[in-house]
Amino acid sequence: MTSRQRSFDPRTNKVAAGRLAFVLVSLVLAGGSFLLIAWIVWQLLGQQEPPQITTGYVNYNIAGEWQSSDSFAQANAAYAEYVKQYPEPQNVQILTGMSTAQIYGYMVNQFSGALGVSCQHCHNLAQGNFADESNPNKHVARQMLLMTSDLNKNWINQLPASVGGYQAGCATCHNGLPVNLNGGNSGELSNYPADQAPVPDKFQIKLDSAADIEMLQVTGNLDADLFDVQYNQYVMTHMNYSLGVGCAFCHNAAYFPSNEVPQKGHALIMLKMIQHLYNGQVDPQFQYSDPNYTRGPGYLAAMNNKVPSCWMCHREAQIPPGAMLDGALPPQISSQQ
Repeated sequence: MTSRQRSFDPRTNKVAAGRLAFVLVSLVLAGGSFLLIAWIVWQLLGQQEPPQITTGYVNYNIAGEWQSSDSFAQANAAYAEYVKQYPEPQNVQILTGMSTAQIYGYMVNQFSGALGVSCQHCHNLAQGNFADESNPNKHVARQMLLMTSDLNKNWINQLPASVGGYQAGCATCHNGLPVNLNGGNSGELSNYPADQAPVPDKFQIKLDSAADIEMLQVTGNLDADLFDVQYNQYVMTHMNYSLGVGCAFCHNAAYFPSNEVPQKGHALIMLKMIQHLYNGQVDPQFQYSDPNYTRGPGYLAAMNNKVPSCWMCHREAQIPPGAMLDGALPPQISSQQ
């Protein structure tokens, strides 16, 4: 019996290859058409791109338990529905010109990440409405945003680019906590640590008047009041402790009254800045005014009367952990506007 042999006719193989190529091209076109239709439907439904979160921090990590909490999962679900209905935000007073997705990304990165809280800390999301005004913390946060804008535009920007060109953000002061410092073991709410030995536990820089800052100027005169000298040494020790540096960081150690070390001038700017925070003489454009804001005028009221200090931001670092890199903040609250 003679067995049939498979044909190896080249023409037959070309036909089969052509059919296979046709099938493959058809599948690709069909898949592409499906994706295109899906994308069009997605756009028509008003779905926004996911919020872009760019940290931009110096020596600070936003990661924390808040990210895995049920409240944050609920807030994310509320956001997903809210952004469908409102691609452009409602009731935004400070971060104007940003989309809902952009604002949410900023809030997650620099409010939740900086304070270690979920969105419900400032928003009442019972109805999934981020525009709701009933949570008092939302009004405090607005004053804090205006305060940040003031610090960056009028104080931080006085520092030269050689210092780094950093910006202040929420984490610069809060450092992962809703209440940024509790005074150590003193039992008092304070922005001063209670263990800055050898300074007395309840020491605070005098911030009432310009003369209190002038008192810190080292003149080299021999008739200085010993109490003024003691106060000067307490302030210098606090600054050394807060920045993790020695006296020669700001001073010519051979002659303290001289001013050729640049950091001495930088320190003076920062001392005047915390005095500005304390005194409450706030330019109207940075003062939040709303009947629902009950803490009163001035930054000290917004800070719940916790007197500012060098430690509040620096925490033993020359560049505060939680400082922001250039471009990491919206222009509305940075010196980049």
